[in-house]
Amino acid sequence: MATIDIGDASLWIEQAGAGAPVLQIHGAGFGHHNFTPVSPILAEQFQVIDYDQRGYGGSDRPEAFDYGIEAWADDAVRVLDALGIERAHVHGTSMGGMVAVVVAGKHQSRVQSVVVNCAAAKLGRRGRLTFQNWIDLVRLDPDAVASRTLAELISWTALSATYLDSPEGAGAVDAVQEILRATNSPTPFLAACRAMQEMDLRDWVCRIACPALVLGGDQDVMTPWDQGPDGAGQQWIADHLRRGETWVIKGGGHSTPFDSTAEHAEVVTRFFRRHG
Repeated sequence: MATIDIGDASLWIEQAGAGAPVLQIHGAGFGHHNFTPVSPILAEQFQVIDYDQRGYGGSDRPEAFDYGIEAWADDAVRVLDALGIERAHVHGTSMGGMVAVVVAGKHQSRVQSVVVNCAAAKLGRRGRLTFQNWIDLVRLDPDAVASRTLAELISWTALSATYLDSPEGAGAVDAVQEILRATNSPTPFLAACRAMQEMDLRDWVCRIACPALVLGGDQDVMTPWDQGPDGAGQQWIADHLRRGETWVIKGGGHSTPFDSTAEHAEVVTRFFRRHG
């Protein structure tokens, strides 16, 4: 574990394994913990790079910064610059999948292939309401970024029913609350929610030239495959990629790195190896 300087911010970073580099971009709220179950598996075959995006965890959390999907995408490329990596596979989950779309569409020469996990290009009204719930909780109480209520809300919308009813899922709400407490501050948390509500990444999707895998669970209620007539969900992304592939994890929820770890890691490993 270490920190790196990307010019105007210091970011927490951890690297493991050897081989082709894989840059992992986490979602809103969880920081690098999004990938805790799958990172050791991927590190058996790749150089895995986990980091906390600006505003999260052990990275700088400036109050005065224009947080947004494209800003976080530019930060991701600065991480590669700081590490001296010209080209990498990119693995993004949830909001990190949205950031990964912009990285692959805007910085094409830097991306070998990309996995877009449990994301969307544009939220429909239902999707926007999901993150409005988060915003409203934090507006009521800034400490709500680490509240039991938010942890419960995220747990049932992010994790599959099968996982929550399993022995592994018994402590899920406690674990989610602890991650929220360690990772979040109100300003970047709220900014991330608004960025997802307002984003329209459809043009970036259509610019992605590298091999791309859309990977998600069929029980994802947070970013469902179909975002409705006003949105562009996982299926829309898959249908508009030049070199796209799709993998649906049966019984998986929104956080497939957690509730479907083995299948998620196997599919991602196979995809990156095939496009090395």
